[in-house]
Amino acid sequence: MIALDEWRRHGAMVPACLLGMSIVAAHAYALGVMFAPLEAEYGWSRAQISAGPLATSIGTLLLAPFGGRAVDHFGPRRIALVGVPMFAACLALIGTAESNLAWIALHVLLAGALILIYPTVWTAAIAERFTANRGLAMAIALSGTGITAAVVPVIVSRLLEAYGWRGAYAGLGALSFVVVYPAVVFLFARGTTQAGRERAAPAAQRERPPEMRSGKFIRLAGAGLIYSICVTMLGINAVPVLMADGFDVLVAAEIAGLLGVGTIIGRLAGGLLLDRIDGRWVAIGSGMGALGAALILLFVTQSPFAASLACFSLGLAAGAEFDACAYLTTRHFDRRNFGALFGTIGGLSGFGSGVAPFIGSAIYDASGGYDLVLLTMLPLLVIASALFWSLGRYPDAPDIAPN
Repeated sequence: MIALDEWRRHGAMVPACLLGMSIVAAHAYALGVMFAPLEAEYGWSRAQISAGPLATSIGTLLLAPFGGRAVDHFGPRRIALVGVPMFAACLALIGTAESNLAWIALHVLLAGALILIYPTVWTAAIAERFTANRGLAMAIALSGTGITAAVVPVIVSRLLEAYGWRGAYAGLGALSFVVVYPAVVFLFARGTTQAGRERAAPAAQRERPPEMRSGKFIRLAGAGLIYSICVTMLGINAVPVLMADGFDVLVAAEIAGLLGVGTIIGRLAGGLLLDRIDGRWVAIGSGMGALGAALILLFVTQSPFAASLACFSLGLAAGAEFDACAYLTTRHFDRRNFGALFGTIGGLSGFGSGVAPFIGSAIYDASGGYDLVLLTMLPLLVIASALFWSLGRYPDAPDIAPN
């Protein structure tokens, strides 16, 4: 059921979280458009260009726990007020790169700003205020990544055509600030709830949450890492996989666009389900959806319907699983430590998304095709689903779980 009282009191902050999430992956979705102009101007290989985002992924992995603790200590609003302008500025600065070393260094700098607008910032505020509809509120906020997938490539293409790749980065940074910062200032929750103050005080005194050493947390983080590698490895390579199956580039791109549609629907549907059923089932269902997409692409060839179904299913799975990880963190562990715990999970997932294109490319180079990439996903997704299942039922106390 929809908890109208929660939405009346706290609903205004959800659009701010949605917009905040919409810029988290802006640099990643801009990259595909930037390959050609960077190759033309500098003669860099795609591996050299991809080294920048990989450096960002490694940086966020290392910084994620510290960013999460900062959220727990200072509160999401303060972090977002600093993080949004810093991220926008760092994104614009990427356009000043004059060498591959500078390109990588600027992406490392971006990681420091990115951690201040990471999903932890937006989901922590929702976890503190929403109870009955926490899953739905998180799902709406996290749908921002689906919006990014749909609009950023188009915006960047227009900016590239008008101002070149340097101007495109400057424009994307400026647009990120103009769209998101006012929403953070005027809509993002001020202060904290009484329950939040009670939870935050003791949490801020801990250097590392004890749950990080628990087997349950390690299994949840491991499942998130494995899942992000698999989904990103297929999602990033969706167009070349379809082209290898015989589709021309325009048709392949149109079919792959269903990933973004599926992601948004998966976020919202997953959020509704999380408020009604055990979150493990949502996570496992996401794993099976991605597995089904891989099987379709393996065994059904040159079928537009089957390819569309596979891409849409992968998008649904990608949308629901990240929601499930965030929700399961709030239900199985002490919410006083949500920032540090989910920050670590988000950092690992971001790292998985960063290394996945390299893994997929290496398998392709070694085997000469994408079948081995798809086959590699199958056992990994089963393992991730088993790890989700091993978490067990929610503990009796919703705020504090045993190790």
